[in-house]
Amino acid sequence: EELSRFVERSLHVEREHRKDHNTKELEGITDEIEAAFATECHAEDIFEVERDFPRIQRYALFVSMMGMLEANVVGLCRVAHRIFGTPKDFKDRAPQVVARGVKYLEGEAEIDTSRFRYFIDLAQNLNLLRNCITHAEGSLKCRDDAESIKEFIEGIPTVGIDDRERLVLREDFVEKTTHAMHTFLERLHDALRKTLNAETDQLFPKKEPENTFK
Repeated sequence: EELSRFVERSLHVEREHRKDHNTKELEGITDEIEAAFATECHAEDIFEVERDFPRIQRYALFVSMMGMLEANVVGLCRVAHRIFGTPKDFKDRAPQVVARGVKYLEGEAEIDTSRFRYFIDLAQNLNLLRNCITHAEGSLKCRDDAESIKEFIEGIPTVGIDDRERLVLREDFVEKTTHAMHTFLERLHDALRKTLNAETDQLFPKKEPENTFK
């Protein structure tokens, strides 16, 4: 989240710096042809920091965040396998790591996920976006999951689709989704901890303190 905020601030500062620099440069040009040429160059210069750089940075941050999410889910599954001695090991090389990881924890570690289904569904939808960015550079053209993605992002102000059918991640998207997935991981961790505590209490029931004032 902090890295996302830092990147967005840096992009904003660079954008304002270029605008100020271009305005001052144009003020010193008197020839109309030269001014028109400089204006065109400056427009391309501003386009970089308003469209190209933000797209690249937000794509990269979002894909990295999703990779970290998967790595943490795999870690929780490995912890469950080691602590609870579950018969099946978790396969982390197959697709749908998060969805399979949740099912693994539900089935093998018997954790209760009923109270955070929203985050599970959100993670699966975010995975669609990540796959689109990773495998198609954010383009929805000719993708079987295009309609599912459009249905998911409908009404979400921080993500959209441009005129070339490519995903547009807006300023707060990465920060907000990172916060949501961090909350999701906390819920998974807490659920796993509660299951462990319950099992420990069964194996080693707490003894009532002896009454020393008989």
